[in-house]
Amino acid sequence: MPARKKLLLALSFILLALSLASLLAPPIMERSIPIWLRFEAARSGLAISFSDIHARFLRPIEIRNLQITSAGVGGVHFEFTAPRVEAGLGLAAIFGTKNKSHPLRSIRVKHARIFLRSRAMESAQIIQWPTLAALLPARFEISADEIRFEQPLAQVELRDATIFAATTRSGVVSASSIAIRAPLLQKIFADVHGVARWEDDHLTLGSLRLIDGLTIDSLMFDLSRLAAARLGTELSVSAFGGHIRANVTTERNEKARIWELAGTASGISLSNLATALGATEPVHGSVRASKFTFRGDPRDVLHATASIWTELIDFSWRERRADAIMLGANFYGRTIQVQQFYIKQRRNELTLSGETVVGADWLNPDFRGDIVASVNDLGQFAELFGGSADAFAGSLSVRGRVHTRERSIDGELAITGDGLKIFQAPVHSLTARVGLDSKRVRLDQFELKRDDDFLRAQGSVDFGHNRAIELSAEFLCRELSDYPMQAPLLGKLVGPLKAKVESSGDATESRTTLYAQANPFSISAQGSWHDQSFTIDQLDIDEGDLRAGFAGEVVLTEPGKPRVTLSPTTQLRADLAEDNASCLHGILLTRSDAGKPFSKIVIEGNKFLLDATGPLTMCGENEDGQPLRINIPAPAEPSPTPSPTP
Repeated sequence: MPARKKLLLALSFILLALSLASLLAPPIMERSIPIWLRFEAARSGLAISFSDIHARFLRPIEIRNLQITSAGVGGVHFEFTAPRVEAGLGLAAIFGTKNKSHPLRSIRVKHARIFLRSRAMESAQIIQWPTLAALLPARFEISADEIRFEQPLAQVELRDATIFAATTRSGVVSASSIAIRAPLLQKIFADVHGVARWEDDHLTLGSLRLIDGLTIDSLMFDLSRLAAARLGTELSVSAFGGHIRANVTTERNEKARIWELAGTASGISLSNLATALGATEPVHGSVRASKFTFRGDPRDVLHATASIWTELIDFSWRERRADAIMLGANFYGRTIQVQQFYIKQRRNELTLSGETVVGADWLNPDFRGDIVASVNDLGQFAELFGGSADAFAGSLSVRGRVHTRERSIDGELAITGDGLKIFQAPVHSLTARVGLDSKRVRLDQFELKRDDDFLRAQGSVDFGHNRAIELSAEFLCRELSDYPMQAPLLGKLVGPLKAKVESSGDATESRTTLYAQANPFSISAQGSWHDQSFTIDQLDIDEGDLRAGFAGEVVLTEPGKPRVTLSPTTQLRADLAEDNASCLHGILLTRSDAGKPFSKIVIEGNKFLLDATGPLTMCGENEDGQPLRINIPAPAEPSPTPSPTP
């Protein structure tokens, strides 16, 4: 047969085959594709639905009203909806050729909605990763009206997001807004644009400017090993004068999906970061260096490993300042190990270290810790923890260790100080030694001294016997006006004072006795503690041959606002010499039968209630008023002895 006829015959067969394919392929594909989609979705534990599928010869396949969902803990875990999806098949898919080209020539999705909530069911079927890898296209264009990722403590939402990328040329990525909502972070990034690149199954997004000073230089997704269920991500960010880099990989083994994360940060300005996050108060300093690693299943943190190292320099917030703050810690084998928590503040240094084993009993961890502190400016150090520099001064040295196991404690703490000012009160020296023995805490020594003035205390608390307590303390002061001390009704205290307190008991009840000698009176009291109240069995105030006795209760329901209720145990009378006085200041005991008898005194805040006179107000620091005059009637004279009869 002539060559010309052979060519014509071959062309005729090709035309016939194309004609048959154009007639038979669309109906075959329109019936086979739904079967294949439902089969693959069922293998991955997904539910899929659509209204119809159109497959025209040599044209993209069109799927309308596509919906894909999967069940999760407490509701739907994943949901994807799109009114229209177009998928263009390549020659490899049509003729079954085996090469490295993408079976899908293109994918086009318009007006999609994607939701990812909570987490998947533990019993959910494993996703068929080889199938997903085979569906990676050579070109894709996806637009989503809404993309939302929801977790219990955070939510990320993208609006009007679009991405276009192809293996032959660069693409674009954009979003009208990206919103992040978390307990400590509420931020919306508007009008985000960048470039996209799709090559060798690597998707790279870059030049994504979020706000001034924060730009995602590169965000790369490695899908080249998707068939083996291995994903990788690399991130590079220019952040507020510094850089953040991270690498994330994840793969699934026989039991769970394992995540590996490694990240670094350096040179980040805290001031710019705080401004960008909308902080209302200025924060200064920078992250000099930081490193973080994690490996494991986030759903099984106890069997994961992690580490962190962070160093802040020139930190300041409000009145808090530190030259350097360093934290180094790691987690492995259920053990949290704090290698170092270090604070450097000019002349002050604090170092903490320790470790704890996290077991099944979270309330009784095995903990070991050490503390070393050298504080040469206590006022500045107090500012770091919210105190006032004017209220503290001097130098402190602290050294201690502690070990807790099964609710037993072992350790010791030693504190020494010189030239101190504590809550405005000048103190020349401080010595304290605390011992921890099994379930018992001992205050072996506590002493504050200023010249001849001192406060000494010692005692113990036994947590193994219902918090049994033994405490004794004594106080000697030559002049109270040297210290900023005030008492209700009495105001600022002046004169000498010598006092001794002893207390013993347990968590149910603790008996306390107090004796104080001042000028010109003395006070003795006995009572017992019950939870947040102190019952006064007997309170005696003596001034020379005058004695006033009371019983009552002190209730500590609110910090700084005790409620004191007193009832006299001896006959007493109240006498206000000036009825027009605006407030009360001081107590004056006198021998007199004048005044009105009373049965109750109530003191709460600056209010003074005397049932004989009604409510009164106690004077403030700079107010002048009259004293509360308590009259003590003279004792009855004994009857004269009758004279004997002659």
